[in-house]
Amino acid sequence: MRNRLVKTLALATMSLASIVEADYTDLTTDTDGIPEFKSQEELDAFIANLEQDMREAAKRFEFEKAAKLRDTIKELRTKEFLFA
Repeated sequence: MRNRLVKTLALATMSLASIVEADYTDLTTDTDGIPEFKSQEELDAFIANLEQDMREAAKRFEFEKAAKLRDTIKELRTKEFLFA
């Protein structure tokens, strides 16, 4: 009985450690370093990649990362008008 309790406690501790690690993931490097775009097509392709990354992050329940990507996409969409 004691061994089973120790194993259960160890598994719970490991699960909590992974949750805590996910809560404190550094998200600043994911969208930093946005390149300059020479054409609307380059910008559109970059935005499409960010949208795919955003969807994947949401599927993995990384909602903070998905929200940061969403905000970056919104900001980049304002650049669309620079090429018009």
